Amino acid sequence: MDDATILKAFQNKTAPCTDTLGATVTHFSSEPAEIEMEFEAIYEFTHSDGKVVQGGFVTGMLDAPMAHLLMGLFEFKVIPMTLDLNVSFLAPTRQGKLIAKAEVVQLGKSTAFMSSKLYQEEKLVATSSSTVRLVTID
Repeated sequence: MDDATILKAFQNKTAPCTDTLGATVTHFSSEPAEIEMEFEAIYEFTHSDGKVVQGGFVTGMLDAPMAHLLMGLFEFKVIPMTLDLNVSFLAPTRQGKLIAKAEVVQLGKSTAFMSSKLYQEEKLVATSSSTVRLVTID
């Protein structure tokens, strides 16, 4: 499967969790291994009278592109199972458009080490790293 086919598959079939986050895969590349996703943070994701997006939603926006990158790299034949996820919140995340970029740090036979960054208007608002178990779909 080529990169354009994988990108189209992401855009044509979405999961309920990424639909909730207002996610769209906007870029996928197998070499170098990277993905970009766009999210829409809505009022319902916020606290403090709508001023700040709650950290769990930010975490989901960081986690999703790492999983999607692995699904695409393995042509949808693996389920990425997050073993651990470390998040650093660098600035308040506000309502509106967010861009997440993920990449592979190291890829093994059954484990992947991943990283992602979340931007709002070109400002880096959060980063994450993750260890992921690769479960083959029968």
